[in-house]
Amino acid sequence: PPPIPLCWAPDPRLVLPPAGSRSGSRPLSSASTFTLHPEENKPQPRWICVSMWPHILSWTVLVAAILAGIGNVAGVHVYTGGNVEARNGTEYRLKCTFQSTHPVGKRTSVTWSFRPENGGTEEVVMYYQEQPYAAATGRFKGRVVWSGNIWKKDVSITVTDLRFTDNGTFMCSVLNPPDVDLIVGEVRLAVVEKVTYSEMLILGIVIGGATGLVVLIVICMVTVQLCRRRREDLSVEDVEEDLRREERVYESKDG
Repeated sequence: PPPIPLCWAPDPRLVLPPAGSRSGSRPLSSASTFTLHPEENKPQPRWICVSMWPHILSWTVLVAAILAGIGNVAGVHVYTGGNVEARNGTEYRLKCTFQSTHPVGKRTSVTWSFRPENGGTEEVVMYYQEQPYAAATGRFKGRVVWSGNIWKKDVSITVTDLRFTDNGTFMCSVLNPPDVDLIVGEVRLAVVEKVTYSEMLILGIVIGGATGLVVLIVICMVTVQLCRRRREDLSVEDVEEDLRREERVYESKDG
């Protein structure tokens, strides 16, 4: 197609040579200049024009490449346990799983890092690619164990011998090319002297205790009723036995 010119306002300081010298001028290219409606033997202001087809084509190719790249890339979705509590001196499994549109392979990698609660230096505590690599230095040296199964998309770790200095945020990042990790999973660990019970657990204990108490009361009431009935039956039997005994006494006297 012919080029679509984009023209700037004329600059009166730029003029064309006489008309005779413009014979045989070359056609417009991507950046060309020409005179609009020239008058013979008069200097004319020059308009600067640029052909738009190359630019339109470049932008079209760029946008198509970006859209194609976005269409081919999906995200890795990571799921963690959120906020957890663990007792000092024990071990705790930090759960992290993921979902990906592509199968797990040799290029799949997992990085666990730790950010202290007091805002200290962030450090890597576990790296996995085909096999786990625990941190050889730092506060977690010898205390982090791989406890996941990459083929089941479970990338959990276990921290042993918990200490109060382990309070902070553990971050679980998964890469499974060509999928990318959109959100890094986080587990906020609070190491405490004694584990505090959640509201749901307390509510469950209260409801269970109340139900057990009601059942116990019902059992007691039924037991009391059965005892009373048995006593009444025994009393009736005793009375009947006394009557039969008296009858035998009277019969023996009459005889």
